[in-house]
Amino acid sequence: MRATVGEGGRLVIPAEMRKAMGVKPGDTLVLKVQGGELTAISQLVSIRKVQERLAAYKKPGENVVDEFLADRREERRRSDERLDRLHAEGMAMKKP
Repeated sequence: MRATVGEGGRLVIPAEMRKAMGVKPGDTLVLKVQGGELTAISQLVSIRKVQERLAAYKKPGENVVDEFLADRREERRRSDERLDRLHAEGMAMKKP
């Protein structure tokens, strides 16, 4: 198929190609130019490709989301402890 670059660099993707790509108006595409060729893929497909590439680094039984959340909870706990300590120190300084 052929397409013409329009005003402002706009490119209309024919309906048949949009359907094959699984994209609809308003969807975000990831664009890449390599060797003078333009590649356009849906954001969902792009995310899936990244997940596939990174899957090789994931250990069996590892849940990176749970680990991430546990790390954030630990950071929050330490931050809360620090704020509690600073508050207590500040209140102690106010006492005559």
